Amino acid sequence: MTRDNFLEGMSRAAQTVSVITTDGPAGRDGVTVSAMCSVSADPPMVLACIHHQSRAVPAIRQNGVYCVNVLTEAMAGVSDVFASRTGAEGAAMFECADWQTGATGAPILAAALAAFDCRVEEIHRAGSHFIFIGMVEDTLLGDGKPLIYGSRSYGRPEFFGAG
Repeated sequence: MTRDNFLEGMSRAAQTVSVITTDGPAGRDGVTVSAMCSVSADPPMVLACIHHQSRAVPAIRQNGVYCVNVLTEAMAGVSDVFASRTGAEGAAMFECADWQTGATGAPILAAALAAFDCRVEEIHRAGSHFIFIGMVEDTLLGDGKPLIYGSRSYGRPEFFGAG
């Protein structure tokens, strides 16, 4: 097995796209991810995997909070901003959409399909990524269909039916 084969294989696994955001003493930051999932319903917990070199990692670690903002299919532009594809940095990244402040203080995307406002419970390093496990303090639900990313491009979730 080669690294390239592994990466190509993983690119073919379509995932929902989320923006992980944080705010607090270390400042406001965020990053686009496709690696997030539920850990537990009792108590409610989610995890997000973020590359160790991401500018958001130190802020999430120091702030101790994050929000998983699940994007709708209309939010590819938001994804691109937080994936560093537009050149926006710092506070300018948050100008791409409307935000509210969650119970933890983390920014919540006002029109997100779903948002999971979390306090950091555990942090693990696994290879090139940090795994942030968060205790969900609040869940907000929006409308629409999820933004999907697979085969290195955004896809349309027609198979989900009416949104």
